[in-house]
Amino acid sequence: MQMAINTSQKLMQVLSPQLVQHLEILQYSTNELEQYIYDKANENPLLVVTDATVKMQYEEIMQLASYSDKSYSAQYYGPQHNSYNPFEMKLAVKESYEKFLLEQVPMHKNLSSADLKILMFLIQSLDERLFLDVDLEIVANRCQTNVLHVEALLDLLQTFEPVGVGARNYKEFLLNQIDRDALAPKLASRFIETDIELVAAQAIKQLSKKYKTSLLEVKKTVHYIKNLKPVMIGDKFEAIPYVMPEVEVERLGEEWMIKLNRGYLPIVSIDKNYVEILKNDPNCKTYFKDTMKDALLLLQGIEQRDKTLYELTRLLVELQEDFFHKGIEALKPMRLKDVADILSLHVSTISRAVRGKHIKTSHGVYALQSLFTKGVMNISGKMDSIMYIKKRLKQLVEAEDKQKPLTDQQITSILCTEGIQISRRTVAKYREEMNIMSSFNRVYG
Repeated sequence: MQMAINTSQKLMQVLSPQLVQHLEILQYSTNELEQYIYDKANENPLLVVTDATVKMQYEEIMQLASYSDKSYSAQYYGPQHNSYNPFEMKLAVKESYEKFLLEQVPMHKNLSSADLKILMFLIQSLDERLFLDVDLEIVANRCQTNVLHVEALLDLLQTFEPVGVGARNYKEFLLNQIDRDALAPKLASRFIETDIELVAAQAIKQLSKKYKTSLLEVKKTVHYIKNLKPVMIGDKFEAIPYVMPEVEVERLGEEWMIKLNRGYLPIVSIDKNYVEILKNDPNCKTYFKDTMKDALLLLQGIEQRDKTLYELTRLLVELQEDFFHKGIEALKPMRLKDVADILSLHVSTISRAVRGKHIKTSHGVYALQSLFTKGVMNISGKMDSIMYIKKRLKQLVEAEDKQKPLTDQQITSILCTEGIQISRRTVAKYREEMNIMSSFNRVYG
């Protein structure tokens, strides 16, 4: 038996500790970053955290949006209720969450009075898991509208915080989370839609064989699904995350002004007196070096997060100027990869930058993730967003002769004359996604 030593060259990308922490900080929302800063300050004596000048206002907002013992003291801790009453506790938490969700409604300013009525009804019809506990046909009848209208408002509600609100079942709860995650595994949605039992049983080999993919890919997908946010029940509702936009865009004259909302975050600095004490102590050289490095990484990470968010927003204003002028209906198709290529960043960096963050515009507050949409190439070489195509499809159906409704092929032909190159099968797919019946059923339905 002969022994031999072989050498080979391999190119590998190794992330430095500095880059790892920068990426970690970048993915945090304002609420998460605030908690992260305080956690770091508790670990590192060199860090000094000072509340921002708007901290008092922030506390008042959180008090308004979250469950408070004082708010319900009369009914919960009154002299006639000396013992724990779970029913009243549940009512208090439900009322708190209804208030929290209703406060997000004004962020969408193009809603009619009928839209507001339906949204109110949907919010009041959520159960203790924040799942929708009413059939859409019942909502349509109560609000004197059609199911398609209710479905559109439910889609809007499902973009609210917390993630998963408005789901009609556990599958939809998981699927809503995946839809918001640009880095979700490709097969995650299909696993949940058709094989959630196999996922629960961790039948890796069976899933691998059925979907003709590697065992490693299946394991990663199953692990991802199992780490999705669980359904919240009971006392987990008490901590309500208030939506605070990380960035604002405002039109001033002929220019767009971009403002990063740092006011909500605490001010972080380094304690110079403590630095001098540790620096001059020969027994603390290693400790001083490590804590100083950790403190500087935090400060640099926050600065890098601000820079990335600003550059991203500046590019969004450039690429989506019609959206900032007119609203969500003017949103153009845009992918994470498109933005990553222009900024010379990895697509995962852009995904972290938009994760859980919001942008405030003159016509509402939007999740940054919602600005990235797919599209279809039109005859002029431009891209029409799927949202626009669906809206146009809905308009054609609503304006059709009810005695002779448009077939999918007729709709396809009309869209083609408008420059939207789309197949009849795709029209049928979008129609079904919008719960619009076929032309035959629209006559006799």
